[in-house]
Amino acid sequence: MKTSITYILLIIIGLVSCTNTNKRVATRLNESMEDNPSTILRIISTDPSYVPNKARQEQATEFLEKVYPNHKVQCILKDTIEFVDQGQNFDSIICPFCGRSIETEYWQDAMEKADQSRFTDLTFITPCCNKKTSLNDLRYITPAGFAEFILSVDDPETEIKEIDVTALENILNTHLRIIYAHY
Repeated sequence: MKTSITYILLIIIGLVSCTNTNKRVATRLNESMEDNPSTILRIISTDPSYVPNKARQEQATEFLEKVYPNHKVQCILKDTIEFVDQGQNFDSIICPFCGRSIETEYWQDAMEKADQSRFTDLTFITPCCNKKTSLNDLRYITPAGFAEFILSVDDPETEIKEIDVTALENILNTHLRIIYAHY
């Protein structure tokens, strides 16, 4: 597990060092996803430990197969909570209280600490305003989060519509976070 978190952190460090002139709104992807052939839509609960029952998993998968009929749709269950990253779409991490940027190095230290508990303890003290929050509740630009349960769509050609997100939230009985990862 330590090796995987180190690998993820090295990827993020490399991404941070790249100049990103394409600023994105936290909940939106590029206007044209056709330019991103390695994009993966990941849908997770805002509650990292949430895992729906088998019937809800199947309903959600079937729903997404109708929304994205020509794409690979997967329901992924992890053994533990994992960081669900945005790949090359990583931009920055923002404090949910004051809106200041959080240094990647400070965040990485917190990630290493959280990895020791297999991400069951995501407690985070913001360096800017010294407030307690969760690694999951930080504002990731573009979105990222933590989950055991992930719905995944390979190479979607369009963004998921808000009406479809609402339908999925009703099927799964949880609030959802939409993550577009690009590799």
